[in-house]
Amino acid sequence: MTSSRFGYFWNKELSLRNTGALCPESPARYDILAPNRVFTDGIKYQHCDFTAFNPRILNSAHDAEYIQHVRDAYKNNIRYLDARDTVVTEDIFDKAVLSASAGCHAVDKVMQGELMTAFCVVRPPGHHANRIRGMGFCVFNNVAVAAKYTQDNYDIERVMIVDWDVHPGNGTQEILYEDPSVLTISLHQADLFQGTGEESLTGRGEGEGFNQNVAFPGNIKPDEYIKRFEEVIGQSAQKYKPELLLISAGFDAHKNDHVSQIALSDEDFAKMTDIILNVTQAFTKGRTVSVLEGGYNIGSLLSGVRAHCGVLSQFAETQSKKGNSYV
Repeated sequence: MTSSRFGYFWNKELSLRNTGALCPESPARYDILAPNRVFTDGIKYQHCDFTAFNPRILNSAHDAEYIQHVRDAYKNNIRYLDARDTVVTEDIFDKAVLSASAGCHAVDKVMQGELMTAFCVVRPPGHHANRIRGMGFCVFNNVAVAAKYTQDNYDIERVMIVDWDVHPGNGTQEILYEDPSVLTISLHQADLFQGTGEESLTGRGEGEGFNQNVAFPGNIKPDEYIKRFEEVIGQSAQKYKPELLLISAGFDAHKNDHVSQIALSDEDFAKMTDIILNVTQAFTKGRTVSVLEGGYNIGSLLSGVRAHCGVLSQFAETQSKKGNSYV
C-alpha cells in the first residue's frame, strides 16, 4: 500500500474525445487536471489509472435501448444527443463507458480499504444524463452508475450523493427518484437548467423524501451559501446515516467561471469538502468518492480541484494516522 489513502483517478485516454472548438466540454479541461499540474504543492495522493468495465455496469442506471442508441449514434449520422450540447464523436460510446467506469474502480478501492477518499477526473460528465437520454454534455450518469455498482457488489444499504455543480443534477434525480436506498441532494443556482431543480421535487413512491433540491439565487453571498450548505448536509447526514458518500463535484459555481452568477472561491470549495467529510464520517467511516462534473474556466477548474483534493488528501491522511479504518 502506498503512503496515501487518497486516490486520484485520471486517464489520458479521456482527453482524446474531440468535441470540437466550440464545445466548452473540451479536451483542454481534462488535460489541465493532469496529476503533475494539480499536485504541485506536496499534496499526497495515489495516482490510479483505470480501464473500461463491461458496459453492463450501465444497466442499473440506463435503459438498454438508450445504451444501444449511444453505441450506434455516430454510424447513424447523429451529431448531438440533445439539441446542440452533447456532441456525438466516433469514440463517444467507448469514452463514455470509460468515464462511467472510473467511479466503479474508485468504489472498489475504497470499499476494499486501499483508499479512504478518491477523486475521479472524467469526461464526458454525467449528472444531466437520465435513464433514457443524454443532455448538457452528459452521456451516461457516472455517479448514479457508481452508486448502483456499490450496492450490487457490496453490503451497502444507504448511499448519499451530494451534487454541488452549479446546475441541478436532474439526471441523477430522475434515475433515482423512486429509490430510498440513495439519498440525492442537489445544491445549485435556480433557473440555470430550465424546468429542473425545483425544491418541490422530493421523490416518488418509496423514494419520497429521498431527493432534495436546494436552489440558490445567483446573487447569494458565499458565506450565506456555505452556511446553508452546512445546514442541509449536516441535517441530512444525521437523519439518513449514509454508509458511502458520493460527490458530484462541479466547479462552475466558481467566481471566475462565468456560466453562473454564484461566486464561490477556492477556499469555499475547500470548506464544502471539509464540511461534508466531517458531517458524514460517523456513518461512512470516511468512505468517499468524488466525481468531476462541470467547470469550464480552465484556471478556476484547476484551482478548485486542487483545493478540493487537498482536503480529501489531508482527511485521509489524518484519519489513517488516528488509526481509523473500516477493514
